[in-house]
Amino acid sequence: MKRWIFVALCFLLVCPTSALAQTNIKVDAKDYPLQITGWLNEESSLVGSIRLTAPASVEQFTFLASDLKRQEGDEVINRQHIAFIGEPRLKAAIPKDFQVKVSNPELPGTYKGQIEVLLPTQQRQIIPVTLLVKARPKLIPTKGNEQVHLKLTQCNPLLDCWVAGLFLPKSAFLQSWDLAFDNSVDAPVKVTGAEVLLKGEQTDYQLTSNQIKVSNIPQSLKANQVVRLPLTWERFQIPPDRYTGAVYLTLEGAKERLIIPLDLSMRIAPLMPLLVLLMGIVLGRLIKYMQEKGIPQAETLRKVKELEQKVSQTDAEDRNILIPMVGKAKQLVQQMKLEAATAEVEKITARLDCLQKLRTLEQNLEPLNHPQIKGENGILQKISNVRTKIDLEQDEQAKTLLEEVQTDVANLKSSQMLMGPGKTPDLKISEIVKGVTEAVVAVGNAVQSGVKKPVDKWVIWWQKSLLFISGSEFRAEATLWFARPLFSLALLIGLSVIGMRSLYVEKGVTFGADPFSDYLGLILWGLSADVASRSLSHLTGEEEKEK
Repeated sequence: MKRWIFVALCFLLVCPTSALAQTNIKVDAKDYPLQITGWLNEESSLVGSIRLTAPASVEQFTFLASDLKRQEGDEVINRQHIAFIGEPRLKAAIPKDFQVKVSNPELPGTYKGQIEVLLPTQQRQIIPVTLLVKARPKLIPTKGNEQVHLKLTQCNPLLDCWVAGLFLPKSAFLQSWDLAFDNSVDAPVKVTGAEVLLKGEQTDYQLTSNQIKVSNIPQSLKANQVVRLPLTWERFQIPPDRYTGAVYLTLEGAKERLIIPLDLSMRIAPLMPLLVLLMGIVLGRLIKYMQEKGIPQAETLRKVKELEQKVSQTDAEDRNILIPMVGKAKQLVQQMKLEAATAEVEKITARLDCLQKLRTLEQNLEPLNHPQIKGENGILQKISNVRTKIDLEQDEQAKTLLEEVQTDVANLKSSQMLMGPGKTPDLKISEIVKGVTEAVVAVGNAVQSGVKKPVDKWVIWWQKSLLFISGSEFRAEATLWFARPLFSLALLIGLSVIGMRSLYVEKGVTFGADPFSDYLGLILWGLSADVASRSLSHLTGEEEKEK
């Protein structure tokens, strides 16, 4: 019995040493291998935790770390930059967390190495370590891209893009814009989200992602390079206006969003403004025409109409004589020969007065039966001849015949051949003939002032020859049929280009956002643009006067 007790005591003395020799520190399965993730230049973040457990108490154990080598290159974090925080002691069967801190990484990337946990009587416990060093995104907009300014236009390639190309630069037809950044960090940057928020200044319209957006999001941008993000839009879906706002980029790991201010101006296609401008210019020229020629033309036409009304109330025979003359006067008015038309109206008025007086004279002489009145070369026959001369517009010959009639009537009245003594009627023939003569004299003077002296045929031939040799006739014809129309067309085009450049290209970056104001400005400019065309009008006026 005593022997058994002695053996048991020896066993108890030996057991603790054997147990200590068999103690093995275990690593929690979640921490094997050990993974540490943190941010470059933020040492407080490069800390990992490892949970250790021992079946028996451990008064002292040792951590040994290896160098951490970067997988993307040859860079190494030396072992002296790896520290263990916590007292290296374990209680039996009680898990304990220890912190592993890494400092002084110079580059982002994935570093790998190992940690050894040692006990004097234990085999080495090797724990693989993976260190992921991430860099905070540092995207810097390239020079000129700190703020994006876009001036765009709507146009149809099949309709009016060629017109827009005459007035606007190539940048007005862009379909996209590259947001360029300098990624100076040696690590890729992942863009996880992008929003474009723009609001119209005049219409308060907010653009949607269907109208403008940053394409290919999410996207990873390459490390240590100048990188681009395409900003795309649909020009036909963006109403005209000036839109201000920004592009908001969400970067993985960034503490704040990257904001790029954006200023986008959209205008309508230039075809409709050009047509409105042309309408304004034409309207302005029409107003000027009405002021300078249209109103005088209308006034002259009114005189012709009044004369036509008087002619229509006369005797049928006299009306047939004067109606063709009134028609000629109308043609002169339509041809803008207003002075000639006015002179023609005066002539026709004088002829009308003359014919009316001749008709009165005939009515007074018709009851009388006398050879000097109704003879072959009597007064009535001469009156008929006067009417024929007026019909042929031979006013001078008519005046001569009327003077003969005046003499015959005076002789007839003075001889008192028509009635008996004391019964001579007061026919007032002399007064009528005097009035007719005065009217014909006025017509004759008007005609005489416009009649040129006859020129011999050889003189006319010589003048034509000299004109042909000098080229004056050709220049006159060229001016009439080519120079003036081409000059008018060039002036119209020039005024249109100046107006479009002033109101559409330079000041109309949002043309169409306020249609009433924008189009009214074009029309008013067209109305006032006629000031620039006064020289042409003066030339035309001088030529008309010469004619």
